[in-house]
Amino acid sequence: MKKRKGIVLFVTLMLMLLLLGIVSVFLNKTKESKDNVTSSFAMIQTNLIMHNLFKYLTTIKFNEETIHYASMMPIPLNIGQSNLTLKIFSAQRYININSFVQSSIKDNLVNDKFILLLTKYKVKDPYLFLDLLKDTLDVDKESRNSQNSEIKETYPIFRNGSIYNQTHLDKIIDFYFETTGDIKIYDVPFLEIFGFTNSTVDINFMSYESMKILFDDANQNILRTIADYPDVYEKLEDLPFDEYYMKKISKGMLGQIISTQTELLYISINVNYKEQFKSEINFEYNTKTKKVSNYKINMIKFEHID
Repeated sequence: MKKRKGIVLFVTLMLMLLLLGIVSVFLNKTKESKDNVTSSFAMIQTNLIMHNLFKYLTTIKFNEETIHYASMMPIPLNIGQSNLTLKIFSAQRYININSFVQSSIKDNLVNDKFILLLTKYKVKDPYLFLDLLKDTLDVDKESRNSQNSEIKETYPIFRNGSIYNQTHLDKIIDFYFETTGDIKIYDVPFLEIFGFTNSTVDINFMSYESMKILFDDANQNILRTIADYPDVYEKLEDLPFDEYYMKKISKGMLGQIISTQTELLYISINVNYKEQFKSEINFEYNTKTKKVSNYKINMIKFEHID
């Protein structure tokens, strides 16, 4: 109980730091003299908030318990003329799609697992879609299996070498739809299962669906127990697998390293400024190097402009 009280206190202190930092932005840097906003103003305002937030993130010592409690629900912050909603998750709760697809090229078992996933959602030509992913990882310009699976043949500016991010994956999905007319491809919850930047998965934060793919030969009741566990496992040895399976996962699974520690966070922030504009920002934060990556303002939406 003392440990949990300490965790709650730590999370509270973390949020106080964020609050103080963002208030500082509004008091010291935001001195607009008019109510109407422009796209430039909205962009500047959003970046000012983020700049100060990044500075205070470096003062926080994240651990599994902190991430666990912070990820349970959105964190609302009402600051001056803005309402913010902060969401923090482990970016290592996903299977790295690049490692998974790369393993499928060499391992028929992994290949079959991906095909089964697509078949589950009634994708018409799962082999073509997987070939599109494989040819995206390849740097050559030749299609596999005599299929139209090399996107660069149709769109020369398409980038090969890796599946870099959500936008890149969306282009592959759209190309498959253009080729086949198969709308079922949009039913596959890729973004709930796969990530793009880390091959180490933190089993504490994996969904049951992701675990069923990665550990499909494990006891499904054990997977459900892990997924529903109300706290975090401190080390792999604490997992309720038998000795044989523990040795197996300690060597990695399907190109993924299995861990109980998160270094990479995914942070999403929604800003509502004076009910005039809303912005949505996503980025990844490495708690070890204290570096921000994949920073993106996804949306700036104007509520009204007089």
